[in-house]
Amino acid sequence: MTIANKKRGAKAMLLTNALLLSPTAAKAAHAYEPSAWAQADVDRAFAFDLIPSELADDYRKPITRAELSAVIVRLYERLTGRAVPAPTVHPFTDTDNADVRKAYALELVGGTGKGVFSPKAPVTREQLAVMLYNTIAKAGLADKLPSLASESFRDAGAIAGWAKEASERLSAAGILKGAQMKEGVLFQPKSNASREQIFSIAYRVASAYGPLYIRGESDLLEAVEHRGRELIFKDDRSKRIYEEAKRANDSIIAPGMSDFEKELAIHDYLVLHVAYDYDNYLKDTVPADSYSAFGSLVRGTAVCQGYAYAAHIMLELAGIDSQIVTGTANGGGHAWNKVNIGGEYYNLDVTWDDPVPDEKGRLAYSYFNVTDAALSQDHTWNAAEWPAATAVKYDYFEYKGWAMHSAAELKAYIANAIASRLSEVSFKAVYDGDERADISEAFAASDALSGYSYSYSGRAYTLKLRYWQPAS
Repeated sequence: MTIANKKRGAKAMLLTNALLLSPTAAKAAHAYEPSAWAQADVDRAFAFDLIPSELADDYRKPITRAELSAVIVRLYERLTGRAVPAPTVHPFTDTDNADVRKAYALELVGGTGKGVFSPKAPVTREQLAVMLYNTIAKAGLADKLPSLASESFRDAGAIAGWAKEASERLSAAGILKGAQMKEGVLFQPKSNASREQIFSIAYRVASAYGPLYIRGESDLLEAVEHRGRELIFKDDRSKRIYEEAKRANDSIIAPGMSDFEKELAIHDYLVLHVAYDYDNYLKDTVPADSYSAFGSLVRGTAVCQGYAYAAHIMLELAGIDSQIVTGTANGGGHAWNKVNIGGEYYNLDVTWDDPVPDEKGRLAYSYFNVTDAALSQDHTWNAAEWPAATAVKYDYFEYKGWAMHSAAELKAYIANAIASRLSEVSFKAVYDGDERADISEAFAASDALSGYSYSYSGRAYTLKLRYWQPAS
């Protein structure tokens, strides 16, 4: 089966490289190419539609006031999800640029004199701070910025009074950084900012503070990891997946549940509501939906990737860190999840806990929160790409006290079940040995049983016990 390799993406980060707004930024080989440090962010800024096409050149050139207006209008639209209408006013005599008029109408920028904007003038760092802060504030996101500066600039006294608050707030957020010089860290408020520096900042502000745009399932798988962020759906299918995942979680997760209990509820929901698409798998005709969370959550039929995607979305929406692992099992491509419970990672393979063919109402937990060592008995993957899973505390059978660590422990467990006249018990053998022979010996030692049967998945067993009726 074909598996799309989807690993957990990195969380959005603010600016961490001082070069991003340092006037001493590294130079590109050609002016029409972004510098090496800026290339990735510039590419992403284009993908976010933050860069006007006419600015896609001469990246190290100082950005002008009109050019910056075009970028911050697009940034505002990205942060709010709202298009800015063309204003009817024409406030300046030296420019009628539509983006300048939009930025002015939004109060993101002001003029440089009566009826004058100075559209071709380069933008200083203190001017940039004000325009950028105005954009974030106008989008309703100023409260997300720290209130105190994270570093003290040696040239703070040179920052104009009208730019101090904006410079301090953006510095505290790590958005505008100073340059390390011999005399200390300098903000250099009168220095000019380049196009590529502005593009990089605009992308990172949008990435860190703006809503997440969902244009397909891969976007959704990444977006659910960013809890508390607004989602804007541009894809109806992904929206349906999200709505079904939320509906399912709302129906099974109660206030006060622990992460283990939430995970268990999600596991059980998927096992009980999804059937493995076995017929299509055998015929090599698995439809695209079955590789998707849409198959699991909407159609109720999926293969391993569909299970893993649905589990990832539901787990993340429940506040549980999930990662999608890809590897092989039974000689074919396979996908499952790694989950963080109690600060430790565990393997969760919902697919392999769902019986094939489907059995209504049957639940199994052989692959619920197992270690890498246990999973490696029948799964393979590049362990270096994902966190190690070594803990056993939240392994389902360990947590329940049903993990048998020796033949003697198993025999005593069965003897106690018979003495209590239990009709059904479950356990998992985690010792080296032949647990089936040990089960037979335990039953042979009792004359209270009229018969027994068991089902198993891996080394996890459910025993059904039948007793002789007492003489009347």
